[in-house]
Amino acid sequence: MARFPFGIPNSWYVVAYSDDLAPGAVQALRYFDRDLVAFRGESGGVAVLDAHCPHLGAHLAVGGKVVGDTLRCPFHGWRWTKAGECAEIPYAKRIPENARAQGYPVVEKNGMILVWLHSDRIEPQFSIPEVEGWGEEGWLQSWLRWEWTIKTHPQEMAENGIDWPHFEQVHGMPVPEDRTCEFRQDSFLWQVGGAKKVSTLGGQTDELKMYGENWGMGFSWLKQTGAYETVVATGLTPIDGETTHVRMGVIAKIGDEDEAVVREEVRAYMEEHAVFAEQDFAIWENKKYREAPGLCEDDGPIADYRRWASQFYSPS
Repeated sequence: MARFPFGIPNSWYVVAYSDDLAPGAVQALRYFDRDLVAFRGESGGVAVLDAHCPHLGAHLAVGGKVVGDTLRCPFHGWRWTKAGECAEIPYAKRIPENARAQGYPVVEKNGMILVWLHSDRIEPQFSIPEVEGWGEEGWLQSWLRWEWTIKTHPQEMAENGIDWPHFEQVHGMPVPEDRTCEFRQDSFLWQVGGAKKVSTLGGQTDELKMYGENWGMGFSWLKQTGAYETVVATGLTPIDGETTHVRMGVIAKIGDEDEAVVREEVRAYMEEHAVFAEQDFAIWENKKYREAPGLCEDDGPIADYRRWASQFYSPS
């Protein structure tokens, strides 16, 4: 029996960083319990389609080639547009009316490629915001990156962020008194102030102040001030209903300092925060979702979070 009863939520999901896909490149993806193909046309636009050609089922990422802004199947040469329309059959005069590949809405934002998934094929219902600091002067100009594949569900991971009592038990950090959470239509904002963490970099104690916003089930950002002012953008992308690909990208404010030096300092600093995230992994990978948990009054806004999260699933 599945550990999580949710299925895959309707949301935006990060499937690659923009610089992972050069013009003319083709990439196989495995997300949402299905095979996908991503390609960037010669004019720069990105498309994501179901991987298997509607004609006779060849995998479009295995030998497929970009021709202009279309993807040519390696089997019979049928060419598919970014919208999934058949642009050409090289040996036929007429294109069948039902010749169509399943495509997905795609946006590039914050140096990331995001795909909209909806079980009922409904068009995007919200937009991912521009992240503060991304592309701005005085900030690192590319993401420092960490990635993990974890046997858990995005809803479980996002719930963890507003599960205040576990901070002390799992992470060794006193639960700060200054903490808030505000649920909105498509996102929720949270803030934690004054959490203290001892750094191995010289043994100094950072007083961390963090606030952030989760958009849908697949994307979040947080701004953190401590030894550095950083912004962390995280993608939680389901591989299947019980496995999540996590991408954590970090940029930092550098002011007038040398970017290469700051990158190395911030990477070393954030390695500790990556370890902080990894402390949850064993619990996530072995816990089971309780639909009717025995919550106490000091457990934080878990019940409110679950009500908010329910909107991202289609009715059974």
